Amino acid sequence: MSWLERMRSRPAADPESPKPDASGSAPVERASPGLSALFDRLKDDGRHSMLDLGVASNRHLKLFGRYARQIRFAGLVPWPPRGEALTKALETLPPNTEQPYDVVLAWDIFDRLEPDERSALVGRLAELTAPGARMYAVVDSSGAATTRPLELIAADVDRISQRAIGPSEPARPQLLPAHVERLLAPFEVVHAYSLRIGLREYVAQKEAPRGR
Repeated sequence: MSWLERMRSRPAADPESPKPDASGSAPVERASPGLSALFDRLKDDGRHSMLDLGVASNRHLKLFGRYARQIRFAGLVPWPPRGEALTKALETLPPNTEQPYDVVLAWDIFDRLEPDERSALVGRLAELTAPGARMYAVVDSSGAATTRPLELIAADVDRISQRAIGPSEPARPQLLPAHVERLLAPFEVVHAYSLRIGLREYVAQKEAPRGR
């Protein structure tokens, strides 16, 4: 039985995400040109293998189910593990040996990791994915001194529901486009969109092996 089938066989209660705390904001739905670009190149024949770095979500299972035969939820966002906890989480994230992942949803995890942790995450994703795999990622582009973690949920293949969660915290140095291009290697940025709400969306594709 596939991961997707096992998830569908669970009770109907929706484990959308951890319960919001009192400091969580109201969700806002917006257009997502990045998601649209990602799914525009995917076939809705249920053959893809998808790795979602967020928590398990019935909404995502229903929405992405027509594209993916298997969906794995890593549970790294909206609150990513840090330091040794991240290292252990990446080590225990199993590969999909039957069909390596060809779609990765990274959401806004890179903004909340240190540089070495970002590189470790990308390195592990490179090990788990197939040649030509595509990744969607969101980074902060506001330049603000403080930030709040985001909870991002796909409302459709071209729209996202977004809300800030938890208390404000000092922002890490901004990830500029050139930084993201270097960070994501061996994934190559093929689409980038700057949004007026202070976010930047990226779609990157893993390089295929060079010919012998």
